[in-house]
Amino acid sequence: MRASIKDQLAIGAIRHLNAIGYLRAHGWERFGEASGRPFTVWHNAAHPKAEIIIPADRSVADYTLLFREALRELEAVENRSQLEILRDLYNSGFDIVRLASQSTRTADGTVDIEEGVLLFERARDTLYAAACSTVKPQAVFHSRRPQAANDYMRKARLGQTEQGSYVLTLLSPVAPQLTPHGDTDLFPEEPFERRVVQTLARSVRLAVDAAESSVTGADFSPFQEAVAGGVSANLCEGIAGLFAAADPASVELSISWALNRPTPNEVHSRILISSDVVPTLQEAARLFRVFDRIENYEIKGPVIKLQRDETASFGMVTVLALIEGRSRKITLALPDREYQTAVVAHHQHQYVRVVGTLAREGKSYRLENPVNFDLAPDDEDDVDEA
Repeated sequence: MRASIKDQLAIGAIRHLNAIGYLRAHGWERFGEASGRPFTVWHNAAHPKAEIIIPADRSVADYTLLFREALRELEAVENRSQLEILRDLYNSGFDIVRLASQSTRTADGTVDIEEGVLLFERARDTLYAAACSTVKPQAVFHSRRPQAANDYMRKARLGQTEQGSYVLTLLSPVAPQLTPHGDTDLFPEEPFERRVVQTLARSVRLAVDAAESSVTGADFSPFQEAVAGGVSANLCEGIAGLFAAADPASVELSISWALNRPTPNEVHSRILISSDVVPTLQEAARLFRVFDRIENYEIKGPVIKLQRDETASFGMVTVLALIEGRSRKITLALPDREYQTAVVAHHQHQYVRVVGTLAREGKSYRLENPVNFDLAPDDEDDVDEA
């Protein structure tokens, strides 16, 4: 005998739009028109005697009662427990990303607290990298992430962990598809949230493939070619970081697509990541950052070093500025006029600011093609994050 769910809060947490998406995905169709009525009635041709009533919104007086009856009807039709159905009703409006850490230390479905915290952080970093690449693929993402990616991360949610080694779940909300695509809509664009999960699946697969190709050929180019598909230093670091928790032999990434939209075609929904590729991913991330260049980058800070040969037409200037939240030395070559401005700034302990292409050089940085070099206004004499 299966248990019936009577918890008012649990049943009341069902979203009626998620329930409708669930019913449509399982072959249910709306019976008649719902105009002016506080509920919709649903029938299923495969179960002609079954009928489900879904309230139109939470203001309906019998909202919880109607969903309790719906759970009973679905339990009888699907021959599944109400608890399983309730979970699917909750999640029908989400693309669900599962990350299963498979090792002897997680075989009982638990993980050490410190390792668990690290696992959640790296899962967040991996999803964040995919969100950034969905906006615009690039090799390295710095502290100033695209606004659309920031907005998405505020919407994404952590789901309950699951048994079967230690399974972490990430929930990506997806708006329901309201109408079928028309004949003129040859390449319909999915909602941003759906595209993030598609990017995640594609980029993880590309990163694993690039790691395997790079090892056999001792070649970084497979990673560079995969940037357009969403591979980045951030993604490689996120994936590699998943293995720091519990030291698993492998991590399986799997995706259950939301029921309120058609399942995407040609997207890997299950990817097994072996610990063998971790060192290669870490090296790829390092090389991405070594070769990284950021155009139109503004730096601001004090001049800490001046160097110029007497006969040279330019001088070398070193500015101390924040890069990714840390103070870094940045060198740049300036023609005579701007160099004299740097000399004044150094002697008067004033800050300067300049825009150029930032490139890493060992543990320091250089600014190529500097423009608009000048003294920073007095009210900016605090080093802001660049």
